[in-house]
Amino acid sequence: MARKTTKITSEGGGQPQLIALAKPQAALRAGAENTIISIAGASTDPTQKVLDKYKAVLKPLFGPTEERVTALVGRQAAEASAPLAELSGFYKVQAEEKDLEKIQKDLLDGGLFDAAYIKPGTEDPVEINTMTAVADPAPSSTPDFTARQIYLNAAPEGINARWAWQQAGGRGHGVHIIDIENAWRFTHEDLLEKQGGLLGGDEFITPTSGDHGTAVLGEYGGDVNGFGVTGISPNAITSAVSHRGLGSAGAINHAATRLVAGDVMLLEMHRPGPRHNFQWRQDQKGYIAVEWWPDDYAAILNATRRGIIVVEAAGNGAEDLDDAIYDTRPLGFPADWTNPFRRNNRDSGAIVVGAGAPPPGTHGRDHGPDRSRLGFSNYGALIDAQGWGREVTTCGYGDLQGGDNADLWYTDRFSGTSSASPIVTGAIACLQGMAKARGRAVFNPMELREALRTTGSPQQDAPGRPRTQRIGNRPDLPPLAQHLFPAGGNKRGIAFRRSVEQWRPLEMRAFIDISPQLTAAHTTGVLQAALVSAQSLSVGTADLDELGILFRVSALSGQAVEIAGPVGGDRYRYWGIIAADGLGRLFVDEGFSSTGSDKCDLIAEIQGVDRRFVFDDALQRYREV
Repeated sequence: MARKTTKITSEGGGQPQLIALAKPQAALRAGAENTIISIAGASTDPTQKVLDKYKAVLKPLFGPTEERVTALVGRQAAEASAPLAELSGFYKVQAEEKDLEKIQKDLLDGGLFDAAYIKPGTEDPVEINTMTAVADPAPSSTPDFTARQIYLNAAPEGINARWAWQQAGGRGHGVHIIDIENAWRFTHEDLLEKQGGLLGGDEFITPTSGDHGTAVLGEYGGDVNGFGVTGISPNAITSAVSHRGLGSAGAINHAATRLVAGDVMLLEMHRPGPRHNFQWRQDQKGYIAVEWWPDDYAAILNATRRGIIVVEAAGNGAEDLDDAIYDTRPLGFPADWTNPFRRNNRDSGAIVVGAGAPPPGTHGRDHGPDRSRLGFSNYGALIDAQGWGREVTTCGYGDLQGGDNADLWYTDRFSGTSSASPIVTGAIACLQGMAKARGRAVFNPMELREALRTTGSPQQDAPGRPRTQRIGNRPDLPPLAQHLFPAGGNKRGIAFRRSVEQWRPLEMRAFIDISPQLTAAHTTGVLQAALVSAQSLSVGTADLDELGILFRVSALSGQAVEIAGPVGGDRYRYWGIIAADGLGRLFVDEGFSSTGSDKCDLIAEIQGVDRRFVFDDALQRYREV
């Protein structure tokens, strides 16, 4: 049967990429002078002939050589909460665009690759940002525009960044944010104090190409200087990586090497999806979040498993991301690929942001009820939170203050999931700065995602756009902080590693104290639970490196549950959260201890077997006693 193909075009966006994923057993190596070998002895002659025929070049996607990619992933694994994806098998094929489909077919037929797929060009979500600079020259001194930044105000109209600024670390101190997109204007007068500049990739420079990135940086990184705008997290270091020259997945991986746990990466890009056969469109209808593609997903997953917070624009394609169209595996994707928009399949760990309407009357315009979904915003169960998708006052474009010097430009009308995602990014940076100032560990992606879903100003209905078309809540920093920093201690999520995951009925009872290695909690009753440890865990296992508990109770989806302490009184405090998808997480207040020590004692009843685990200082792990 003839293979069905779809020609992918890229007018107006980045160039399409042909990505290939080698079979692990082939152990391929891309050598000098465009040669390819297999150190496992597999025949590479057919593939070499294809490359020679089309004058194509095969290069590792994530680094200069396969060995260096493997070594980097190995070093990063030591700081990861779960096994990292192996990246050395991903390759990019550089060739004439007209030849990509032919090369793809030959690679799929050649026996050395598990996947070969063409990705549409990566684009910034820019189509709705068509503002132009006013001709009037800028005044001798830029006015203070912060009163127009209503998104800084108290809820429900804003996220209450002004409250966060009064908290220790609440301006994002000690946090590094990297924005991934196309271009920026780092010489802008309001982006000078805390910017780290371009860290990788090639900017695409035109007279206005930097407006989008400049507006993004202004939202969370605008300087505190008495004029212009002020960023949500102005003390955070703001840097950038361009996807030009690196590709989207390469840019994500490159940015991740410059960040540590608790830092934030913002993905300001989307691309054409299957709704319109992956075709470039002027209106960007059908464009979706980049994690749907296997190489982007792998790069995001490795970042989040290292504790880096990845904030991902949902995209401006007006798409229902729950639609079954996204379950269909495209030509050339790996055979084991499943739709990451359904997190019960697999979860990248990213925080995905949709675009909501600002309060009616903002800047004299009305886009529907406050916090309702804007018509262009993608929506669905995947979306974790919303930000303002219209009327964002920030740097760039020049419709608020223009003239002939773009370093003095400001806008009142920055829009899209592009404007929404930086608002959530800034809120996260404020929270991480507060954690650092309190001497607490920074929050991991799952803790922040759960907090964003549980708190905030709720989404509202609009005609034809009901709140069932989920874009989530607008963040509200005081309740977020209260959720993450409760009185009496620091509310922390369970530590876990996903080496082993086995769903089964389980009754778990645990007495737990403070430990840097382990945080657990107490449940009462039989739950569908996952035991996850750094090594295989069974009833007969005597040693545990870490123990974590997840549970799923579909009947309680979307509810918060209160879990009593094992001995009563004030000495133990526990919280349980069951998210909308039924996935539960447990928390313990670190301010309370059963022994008064900084070690951890664990008593568990697992399927009727009483076992006790204590932390062994010599072994630096838990052992059964």
